[in-house]
Amino acid sequence: MQPGKAPNLSLTRSEFAAVRAYVQGMPAAMVAGRYLSDDGDDDAGGESALRLLLGLRDRMVQLAHLHNRQDLAELLELGPGRSNRGMDRRVEALAELERLGTARPRADHGIELWFAPALARRLRAQKISNLHILVELANRHGGAWWRSVPRIGALAGTVINRWLADHRDVVRDERGEPLLREHFGAQGRLTEAALGPRMRQLVPFELMREDGSATAQATQYNSDSNVSFGSDLAAVHGWLAANRAQRSTWLAYRKEAERLLLWSAMERRKPLAALDGQDRLEYFGFLRNPGPVRLWVGPRAPRESAAWRPFTGPLSESSVLHASRILGALFEWLQIQGYLADHVWQPETRANAQRAAMPAGVGSPLSLDSLSRFLDWLAARGRDAEGLRYRAAEAAVRLLQEQHIGFADLTTFTRDKLGVAGEPGCGDKALSAPARIALERHWQDRGLDWHGQAGQPIVLIGPPRLPPTGRARRKADMSPGAGYSVRGLHALLSQAIERYREEEDAGFAARSPRDLAGRRTRMTRAPDAGAAAGIIASGTPAIG
Repeated sequence: MQPGKAPNLSLTRSEFAAVRAYVQGMPAAMVAGRYLSDDGDDDAGGESALRLLLGLRDRMVQLAHLHNRQDLAELLELGPGRSNRGMDRRVEALAELERLGTARPRADHGIELWFAPALARRLRAQKISNLHILVELANRHGGAWWRSVPRIGALAGTVINRWLADHRDVVRDERGEPLLREHFGAQGRLTEAALGPRMRQLVPFELMREDGSATAQATQYNSDSNVSFGSDLAAVHGWLAANRAQRSTWLAYRKEAERLLLWSAMERRKPLAALDGQDRLEYFGFLRNPGPVRLWVGPRAPRESAAWRPFTGPLSESSVLHASRILGALFEWLQIQGYLADHVWQPETRANAQRAAMPAGVGSPLSLDSLSRFLDWLAARGRDAEGLRYRAAEAAVRLLQEQHIGFADLTTFTRDKLGVAGEPGCGDKALSAPARIALERHWQDRGLDWHGQAGQPIVLIGPPRLPPTGRARRKADMSPGAGYSVRGLHALLSQAIERYREEEDAGFAARSPRDLAGRRTRMTRAPDAGAAAGIIASGTPAIG
C-alpha cells in the first residue's frame, strides 16, 4: 500500500457471500474456490485462502467502525460462530453491514480508519488522532502542513492532500459546513478586482482597481464630497509613494493599508473617509479575531496565488499596537494632504489593548516558573529520535534567555561571537550547562561538531533538516551552516508555543516568540537559596 493511501473499502456481493460462508463454518479453501476464484484478484497471488478471507473480514470490521457500529465490528472480530445462534448473529451482522453500504468520512473518524496503518501510527504519535485535527492542521499550514510533522514526507503528504481535496465536501463540521477551507489546494492566479462591497475574492493591494460603476470619483475627502473606493486607492497609493525610503517599512505600511481597505469595503461597505470612532474600535477587535475565517485567514502563500489571504491568524497584542500606529500615521497624512477634514483614528494604547483581549491570569512579562516548565516540555519532546524541531526550539529559547539578544539577531548569531564557561574569552557571554548541552544536540542534528568547530562563524541555530526544495539546497551550498530566516525561526517557535498551549498549559503567557526573550522574563517571587540553585541547574537565569 502506498504511503497515505486509504484502504480499499469497496466490497462486492461475492466478498460478503464468502465471509458469510466462512463465519458459518465452511472450510476456507472451499469458500475461496466457490466465491472468490472468478473475481480476478491478482493481488491474492500466493496468499492462502484463509489469509484472503481474514483480509476481507478485516476490511468489513473497518467498514463497521466507519459507520460507528462497534457492535458489528466486535461480533465479526470473534471469527466463525461455534453454535447455530453464534452463526446466525454473524450472518445478521454481515447483512446489516451490507445494507449500510460504503461509508463516508466524518470529522470524528480516527486516522487509522482511512489511512495505511504505518502512516496512521506516525500521525497519532504527533497527536493527530482524527480527521478533524488533520484538517485543522492543513487549514493552518496549507499544502505544506506535512513539513511540520516528523516522519511524514513529501510522498505521503501529497497523497493525503489529494485525499483531503477529494473529500472536501464530505468532511463537515457540526454546522454542516465543509471543514477544509477554500484556500487549501486553491489553484490558479488571482486577477484584478474592483475594490468595493461586491468583491467576490479578496485580493492584495496591487490587484485592486477602481470600480467603474462608481457614481463619483472625488479628488478630496471632506464632508461635502461624494467619496468612493477609487479615491481611497489613489490616496493610499500617494501615501505609500511618500514612504518608499525603506523597503521593510513600505511593506509593513502596504500590509496594514491593504487590510483596512478590504475590511472597510467588505465589512463596513464605506470608504475610509466615512469611518468613525466605533469603526476604529471594531476594526481593532477584528484584527484580534479576523473572520469569517474562510474568507480572511490562511497560511502564507504567494500574493498572486488564489490561496492568498490577508491574515495567517489572529494578531497578537503587540501586532495590533503596531498596526494601530501605522494606520494612525496614514490618517494623519490624509488629513495633512487635505483628503480628510478630521480623523479619529488614534493609535491604540498598550493598556487598552491588554484590557480588550488578554484573558484573566495571562500577561507579560513571562514568569520564570512558567518558562522553566516550557523548557522542560521542550526537552522531553526533544528526547524522541525525531524531535529535531523541539531540540532546535529549546536551544533557541535558552540562547534568547541567556545572551540578551534580539529575536531577529538570533538568526545571525554565530559561534565565534559566543564564549562558553571554561573556554577562553567567555566573559559575560558564558552559557549555562543546559544551554550548552541543548546546542550540542542541535548541532549534532545539523551534522556539525560543537567542539571541533568552536570559534567558527557558523550560525548557532539553523534548520536541522533542509526542506526538499532546490532553493533550500542552493542556499545551503552558498552558505554552509546558515541559520533560519527570521520568518522560519518565528514559525519554529510559534508552533512550539501553540502545541505547548494545546497539550500542557492553555494559560501560557507567551503569545509570540519575542515574548521568550530574556528581557521579557520576570521572577514571580524571590527565591530562597535552594530555589536559586534549582534555577541555575535548570539553565534558566533569574532575570529581573
